[in-house]
Amino acid sequence: MELRHLRTFLAVADTLNISEAARRLHVTQPALSRHIRDLEHSVGHPLFLRNPNGLKLTASGEALHSSGKKAVAAIDEALSAAKRTGDEQAASLRVGYYSSVCIWANILGPAFGKLSKKYPKVTTNLIEASSAELVDEIAGGRLDAALLGPGEYPPVPGVTTEVACTVPALAMMANNHRLAKKRQLALGDLKGEEIISLMPDSAPGRDHAFVAACKASGFAPRIMREANGLPELILLVTKRMGVAILDSFAQVAPLPGITFVKFKAPGLSVDIHAAYSSKGSAISKHLVELTLAEARRAASFIGS
Repeated sequence: MELRHLRTFLAVADTLNISEAARRLHVTQPALSRHIRDLEHSVGHPLFLRNPNGLKLTASGEALHSSGKKAVAAIDEALSAAKRTGDEQAASLRVGYYSSVCIWANILGPAFGKLSKKYPKVTTNLIEASSAELVDEIAGGRLDAALLGPGEYPPVPGVTTEVACTVPALAMMANNHRLAKKRQLALGDLKGEEIISLMPDSAPGRDHAFVAACKASGFAPRIMREANGLPELILLVTKRMGVAILDSFAQVAPLPGITFVKFKAPGLSVDIHAAYSSKGSAISKHLVELTLAEARRAASFIGS
């Protein structure tokens, strides 16, 4: 028995009309009748009673109709699953990251390297943008996942956000800044300093933990939220002789004219976040799992 014969039988059994079944299947009536005869020959019993009022299923026909529907549904699901798997393995993932190539080099690069071993046909499209923009891109279905910088990210429909890793914060300043020669900084050393930060709409809540830590140390920091990204942040730090607070991944890539200084214990920590589509494919979810693992690995290395 061929699958096409069973599909033909089900169409006739559903309609009990040869002409209508032939129209549904886009075959001629003689071809359809031949399929039914072949199937009846395989079963060894008539499947339909033919009378002037039309067709009626026999007992054998009723049994085949019930079990045949389940069998065809199972086959169709198996074919769909195979197609989905093939589509995923040849998919194109759209991934974003914030701030700098350091995040790519330390987290996303190794994660993609491991993903490609399992899914060698997967291609990737990468964008660098502000954390807020990346969340909007995921919510709009234009990105599958992204790494977000420090901040506070309220719930967004269709987007799952979780902490990927926690790393020490560093103070970034120009080489000729008065604090650049210090081996470590106390938060109190920043009293009166101009703190250059990102625009609020690009990294919501980014400075809340820093502000709270400064207040616990007895002062309110002077924060100028003017930069739209890391390049502009660096420019403003050097131009205005200010200080910026960054995650410790930023120190991996050398920046001419820039010094990073650690904070004295207990220091200050910041969270790196992973955001991804709540309806992502199996392969995008696997990438997120790899990214989270690589983020934890990188954090343990960079924090040591």
